[in-house]
Amino acid sequence: MKTKSSFVKTLGMEIALFTGIFLFLYGQIWLSALVIVIAVGGVFLLRKGTFLSQVSQTAEKNKTFFISFTVFLLLLFPFLFMNNIYIIHIITLSFIYAIAILGLNFQIGSLGIVNFSQGALFGLGAYTSALLATKLGLNFWITLPAGIIVAGIFGFILGLPSLKTKEYHLSLVTIAFAYVSYLLILNMKWTGGPDGIVGIPKPRLLGLSLARPLAIGSITIPGVMLYYFLVLLFLLIAIIIALRLHNSWVGLTWNAIRDDEIASRCYGINLTTYKLLCFIIGSMFAGASGVLYAHFAGFFSTESMAFSIGLLMVCMVILGGMDNIWGGLIGAILLVVIPEKFRAFQDFRLLFYGIILVVMLLFRPQGLFPNKTRKHSGIGE
Repeated sequence: MKTKSSFVKTLGMEIALFTGIFLFLYGQIWLSALVIVIAVGGVFLLRKGTFLSQVSQTAEKNKTFFISFTVFLLLLFPFLFMNNIYIIHIITLSFIYAIAILGLNFQIGSLGIVNFSQGALFGLGAYTSALLATKLGLNFWITLPAGIIVAGIFGFILGLPSLKTKEYHLSLVTIAFAYVSYLLILNMKWTGGPDGIVGIPKPRLLGLSLARPLAIGSITIPGVMLYYFLVLLFLLIAIIIALRLHNSWVGLTWNAIRDDEIASRCYGINLTTYKLLCFIIGSMFAGASGVLYAHFAGFFSTESMAFSIGLLMVCMVILGGMDNIWGGLIGAILLVVIPEKFRAFQDFRLLFYGIILVVMLLFRPQGLFPNKTRKHSGIGE
């Protein structure tokens, strides 16, 4: 019988193999066949109900090995695709979205509030950084915190209605915020209007521009690969922060409010403080993600903060697993990589996201990798 560590290693190699095959395939027929195989296998595993639970339990008991092996694969990945920067581009994009998902997961998973405006906050952070960089000539390391702060401020403003509204009423408020933000920026001249902002510069690190390739001897590392490592660094930092919050009293308090607001208030929890804190932190994650996206693409317009982006982010959280940091990351990667490989069906993306939501809510409402109920040792144990 395989040991638990070998099980995790085998699982990781299988996932890496399927990912590599999927990224290398380009014909729509072959891609469709592979997706059908994966989908049929996924339905079988979901019905069986034990495989994903075994994966979660094994990964939980072998955290150090699992995390180390994952980081090793992430560091190795771009070197395997140095001759195909498009693949590195897609994975970098998925990591950028994953940062925003970490913040949204606090609201949907930890606090139980479905927020459709994460895409708008993502855009506000991006526009802040892009305008400061192109209009004032400020560098990335100044515009980044500015974008995070602005997104956090608007998150605070958005969080105020959460004190009076609940459930789907609050979701409607977030939808309204997303559309109002989109229309305001779309009709302002100083934001570029429908044309957006062009010429957003790439960051410079230690005097090195990430827009240019780096030559090390006979090896030339493309600029997109350098940006991949920058985004990976920010993602790892975001994961550490998210884990600390999730396992802290703040995370426990959000769960308590989600489960029973009345009981939480009776225990002396300040609902106003913790709800606003959740919106602010989640929005700051979105702002950081938006800044990274704007400087990565070099262009940003309102199309990148439309309501469909917010819907996509909600789908990522639900698909991966609510209140599960690792599940959200997997959901982000899947829903960025798969649509990018099926650009021929670009017009059906919203239908694709809707089908995912319906299927997951019907067959596995807790997501692919749901978070387990917290266990606490009693006093004196």
